[in-house]
Amino acid sequence: MTAYRGSIGRLVDRLPEGLVDAAWLWFVLRIGLGLIAGFLVLKDAVPGPCNSDLVINGWTTFPPLDDQGIAFPLIGVWQHWDACWYSKIAAYGYEAGTSSTNFFPLLPFLMGAGSFFLGGDVALAGLAVNAVAFILALTGLQQLIHDDFDGATAERTVLYVAVFPVAFFFFAPFTEALFLAGAVWAVVGARRRHWELAAVAGLFAALTRPQGLLLVLPIGWEAAIALRESWRAGVPGTHRLSWRDLKPVVALAIPAAAYGSYVAYTAVILHQPYFDAHTTWATTAPHVPWDAIGQAWDWAFEHRDPFTMLNVVALAGFTILAIVGLRLVPLSYSLYVLPQLALTLTQQTVSPLMSTARYLLVLFPCFVVLALAGRRPRFHTAWLLLSVLFLGLMTALFLEGNFVG
Repeated sequence: MTAYRGSIGRLVDRLPEGLVDAAWLWFVLRIGLGLIAGFLVLKDAVPGPCNSDLVINGWTTFPPLDDQGIAFPLIGVWQHWDACWYSKIAAYGYEAGTSSTNFFPLLPFLMGAGSFFLGGDVALAGLAVNAVAFILALTGLQQLIHDDFDGATAERTVLYVAVFPVAFFFFAPFTEALFLAGAVWAVVGARRRHWELAAVAGLFAALTRPQGLLLVLPIGWEAAIALRESWRAGVPGTHRLSWRDLKPVVALAIPAAAYGSYVAYTAVILHQPYFDAHTTWATTAPHVPWDAIGQAWDWAFEHRDPFTMLNVVALAGFTILAIVGLRLVPLSYSLYVLPQLALTLTQQTVSPLMSTARYLLVLFPCFVVLALAGRRPRFHTAWLLLSVLFLGLMTALFLEGNFVG
């Protein structure tokens, strides 16, 4: 028995740093959130899968819906809002006249591919894809923060991300887990000068969400530093351009190329331009940030909408964290966060600040600042308790069919 335990220990020690912790977090949260879902199903408080989308969008084709038997509390309860769009695209592709090209292709592609091994169940495939992506994202995040700070800060950062009040989006068939995995590993690759990793991860992120384009900024910053160091290390007058010098440039270009390729594909091949589809959910004309806050505030009171108020509070808090982070985290972290905050503050959507809390979920540098504050035990305990309580509440509201992001 002792030898058996020793062999297991040696196997665990060989696994990538943070992988076991990330897998354990996924397992615990999946069980916890699943229990909430099961309780609500027993209370008959959960609507059928995609009930809102089938009515609001007037769909004529429907993705496979897990609405029967044990499949409903395990899978179907997570099929709401954008998850239904990704299921539909995975099943039927980008159908004409649906504005579906607003949704980037990597997640539905992986869901469709995975469904071949799961009896055609695209929603189950989405849960499986996000399980892997979530574990990879937290593994990369722990390694990145350990490299730049210390192990304790890394562990707190991972924990704070995993139990953030809207972290259930990591488990539903949404893009948060896949995008976070791509973004984190792109920054890991750039910071470690593993440019092939940065390129592949940047490609995945840019094909998952349009914000992946913004990875050109942190990757570009790290690439500029690496090139400067390389040229300074050479003998003056003898340095020649080599493939080693081109690697960071290629990694920098990949997110932009991936984004541009998808936009061109929707316009030239599908004849459903992404920008035209995007106007269904948001206008292309930006507006000043204080207008967004003011409109959201007014909307929250006029429509008695607590979710919009939550978005206002969350956005204000993360803006403060990002500003504080300018002094505490590497500049490439801030170059990842600040453009996404600016985009959230300047883009008009169907309702003011719609889905803001979900967009903030992937801004991992802000969680690093929180983790640094979490060195104080009282802050750590209070933040963790509030996050877990609100995670349970927001999960229940989402499962009941409310638009919480």
